[in-house]
Amino acid sequence: MEFTPAQIRAFRYWIQGYPNFYEPIVGEYFRAMGYNVQKTVIVGRADIQRVIDALFDGRKRLGPDLDAQAYVRHLEDRKRLKPDMLLEKEHNIYLAEFKSWGGSGSGQFDVVTVRNKFMQPELRDVNRSAFLLVDWLNGQPVAGKILVASARSSQHDAVLDMLTRNFNTPIQLLYLDEIYRTPQLAGFIERQMRYLEAAVAELKQALGENP
Repeated sequence: MEFTPAQIRAFRYWIQGYPNFYEPIVGEYFRAMGYNVQKTVIVGRADIQRVIDALFDGRKRLGPDLDAQAYVRHLEDRKRLKPDMLLEKEHNIYLAEFKSWGGSGSGQFDVVTVRNKFMQPELRDVNRSAFLLVDWLNGQPVAGKILVASARSSQHDAVLDMLTRNFNTPIQLLYLDEIYRTPQLAGFIERQMRYLEAAVAELKQALGENP
């Protein structure tokens, strides 16, 4: 075999985790679940400063795996944050972020991935998870955060506990694999698959024209 099953699986996760492929599907999923979806959301300087103040005076306490001062230093230089979606349901608002590490083995969101991607103090990791600290948006309380990752692991409960405990916020943890199996999305996913197939066909044609 030219490619191993593990290589093919990793490449498949990378494709299905490409934003232009999955973000429209996830947005359609939230609509099917009764949410109002706003694709453009900006957390402005005033709400960022609210996070800084809460961390500074202790009203917002982070868990033992996080460095609060690293977040303060990072947020002091930020004029805005841009989570992937703002969701509203029953007069509550939620910030949603989509994360995919498709090329990383099985793509499963396990404890090792959480530690590597969310619990390290380096600036890149602080930036990745800063939205989890935002509890107010334009004067309205944020009811919770929704994190969409590639695929469920056997450590789902441990992962959710680690995130909730350290970031001290309500979190829903959803998975692309399970969202894709939602019956109401079948037609929409078929549309995205045709989009992908058309792109592959064009790529084949373009490469075939090269000497």
